[in-house]
Amino acid sequence: MEKETFIEQILNSTNGITPVQPSDDLFAKIKNRIHEKQVIPMRVVVMVAASIALLVSLNIILLSIKTSKNETTIAVLEQSINQSNQLY
Repeated sequence: MEKETFIEQILNSTNGITPVQPSDDLFAKIKNRIHEKQVIPMRVVVMVAASIALLVSLNIILLSIKTSKNETTIAVLEQSINQSNQLY
């Protein structure tokens, strides 16, 4: 019984609370900020595009170098196996 009373007291503790009303100035500031257009400078756009192009180019170059090294390693291994005719 005591436990149920305690639970009821906790549940009823919020009955007298009134919601907080924000000031009109705050609401106006938020509304103005939503409608503001944020302009991104062209210099920033160009720098981002150049960075992406540079990263893509570097990735392509590094991948082509790595595959050419792997192909030469495989070719050397094939030649050594073909000369000796030993598989083990």
